[in-house]
Amino acid sequence: LLRGAGDWDEDATGNLHLHRGGEGRRLLLTAHMDAPGIIVTRLESSPGQGRLAILGGRRPAELVGAPLRFENGRSAIVAWDRKEGAEPDVEQLVIETGDGAAARGARGARGRSNGRAGLDVGDVAAIDDRPMRLGGYWCSANLDDRAGCASLAAALLRARRVRYDIHAIFTAQSDLGARGATTAAFGIDPEIAVVVDVAHVNEPKETSGFAVGKGPCVALKEQGFLAHPMMLDLVRKAARAARVPLQYLIREGEGSDGRAVRASRVGVPTAVLAIPARRTGGVGSLVHERDLEQTTALLAAILAGAGESGTRRTKRGGRR
Repeated sequence: LLRGAGDWDEDATGNLHLHRGGEGRRLLLTAHMDAPGIIVTRLESSPGQGRLAILGGRRPAELVGAPLRFENGRSAIVAWDRKEGAEPDVEQLVIETGDGAAARGARGARGRSNGRAGLDVGDVAAIDDRPMRLGGYWCSANLDDRAGCASLAAALLRARRVRYDIHAIFTAQSDLGARGATTAAFGIDPEIAVVVDVAHVNEPKETSGFAVGKGPCVALKEQGFLAHPMMLDLVRKAARAARVPLQYLIREGEGSDGRAVRASRVGVPTAVLAIPARRTGGVGSLVHERDLEQTTALLAAILAGAGESGTRRTKRGGRR
């Protein structure tokens, strides 16, 4: 989608980096590509079955019945060795590929299958992501943070004239501790940053004062992050220019890539924008098309410099 929109590269962590040079300050924009998934930890005696560990922030109950897609294109489901009256724990989850007896003869000398013919210990999969429309909503397994990636990509295409030296990073390994954002921010050394994520409506430890369909949220506080006053002012000015309503988010629990970006090197003034999402604690979640559009409009206004009051000099790189 973004071919031709700037210079591309992929770093060792797996981040995709789009650079569009400009005369303004170095602006880092991030949206994480990864979603929670699983890794195969051991093989069962029955062909096509294996046990798993969870990668990222899902609970075992949220994976029961989930369709999986492995890196080599193979499909599977997560089944549950059910015990009466018990909520599933990860030890009761089983991967079922449906391989049957054919996989038994595909084992190598070390007791491992040959990949496509069966499971291997260490194979990684994510929930199979097939978006669908439900009225005014998009519904999909991995909208955290496919929604943010979509809004950021659309804004980059929409913003013909930009005020900044733009570094847009679609980050990897956010759910494993903001690893992609950590390495990206260190390498780019941005002067300001905007992180795009989702906000979980009616989830524990998040304020319930925001709702879907009423515009993007700007985070005031989350784990390891406090909003920078200058960036709050920039976002509010851009929102007024774009006629986009803002909601506010406070997270007492988990955080976003904002915690890694704002703490990079000597610190980066950072804003976190979050798209409201419903039903995030399960196989499918929902975001409203109006929130996606308004987030895109806000990001495009930021790129165009609608929140800036003038060119500033910084200690990192002089006039930017």
